[in-house]
Amino acid sequence: MAGELSVKCEDKRTSGREKGRARNFAARWKKQAPALLFGILIFALWGILARIVDSSIVLPGPLDVARSLWKKRVEIFAVHFPATMYVVLVGGVLSILFGMLMAIWMDASELIRRAVYPILTVTQVIPTMCIAPVLVLWLGYSVEMRIVVVILVNFFPVTIDLFDGLRAVNREQSELIDTFGAGELYKFVHLKLPSAMPYFFSSLRVAVPWAVISATVAEWLGAPAGLGILSRNGMAELDAPTLLAPLVVLTIVALVLNRMVGLIEKRVLKHRENI
Repeated sequence: MAGELSVKCEDKRTSGREKGRARNFAARWKKQAPALLFGILIFALWGILARIVDSSIVLPGPLDVARSLWKKRVEIFAVHFPATMYVVLVGGVLSILFGMLMAIWMDASELIRRAVYPILTVTQVIPTMCIAPVLVLWLGYSVEMRIVVVILVNFFPVTIDLFDGLRAVNREQSELIDTFGAGELYKFVHLKLPSAMPYFFSSLRVAVPWAVISATVAEWLGAPAGLGILSRNGMAELDAPTLLAPLVVLTIVALVLNRMVGLIEKRVLKHRENI
């Protein structure tokens, strides 16, 4: 009798877990379905337009790009992809670190904020394509030049968004901490930094795709290897599928990195709510 009851209880628990998984899957599908269907629609329209144009030089279809990607898979993933990802990761990480340090410095010193903030704003008025040739003159077609381009593009959004987050502290909470005699370091770690996390991750959602774009732009100017220079070579040879194949890879990379940022954001913010 006791054995039958334990088996029934175990069956109920298993059934409950299966129903929970089914509900979670349905909820995820409902959330992701619109974007997935919209992507399928875009690819379908692309294929239809390619058939109407009927010229792979003018508008290659998705299958033409896929064939080019498969044909050049070794060159793309063994030579060009690692070169681009190195620039994206190193430049992206350095721009985030420099942006965080500058935002913290501006928040700690009103004098620094007044001196630096207007200059940061002015630097964003100058297009990257205008700055990059100057960097080529200084650094040549080197990996350092491409990393500097990525840093210059991504430094501003990280700095400004994090600075705004550090300033968006609840005044009542700040005054309450002050009444207990807490120091600035304690206030920064336990109040300002947690309050700034949503702003920080918002800046990362902007910085991640821009790191990919800016690395590609730098490679277009000249580089021994990289997806950007491969795409440029495809344009020079009037090979539209080769021009678009690296862009497809870059798009997937940007989406994957953005997804990773979203997952980290959920974990960090969930931990912040539990504190």
